[in-house]
Amino acid sequence: MRASGRPYTVARPGWFDYNAPDEQLPIFLQGDLRRSGGPSDGAISRRQIAQVLVASLASDAANRKTFELVAEEGEAPSDLEPLFAALDPDEPHSIDAARDEDNMPLSGEPVRVRNDLEAVTAARRETS
Repeated sequence: MRASGRPYTVARPGWFDYNAPDEQLPIFLQGDLRRSGGPSDGAISRRQIAQVLVASLASDAANRKTFELVAEEGEAPSDLEPLFAALDPDEPHSIDAARDEDNMPLSGEPVRVRNDLEAVTAARRETS
């Protein structure tokens, strides 16, 4: 998606429905650093995930951004726009998200992934 140049928003939700009832404050994180593989990485309700995804559809501030989505103790805000606006945008046409570790160089990706990426970027160049 990132390499295509098309509009997108990528939300990487934490564990579904493991959050406590008082954890209604959505937190947008970047860098994909929570890697325990369990709910300690963060949790969020399915309802909150849906609300964030729907809000992102109408938000220019959410365009071309990737973030981890969890909930912490607190009240849900009435407006998610400030949370989207505070995120760093992904680099144009990058295969990595903003603040992600460069832990897999393109040359290390499987051939099929590199071929798919080349097809996407070639199509982008043809339409530009």
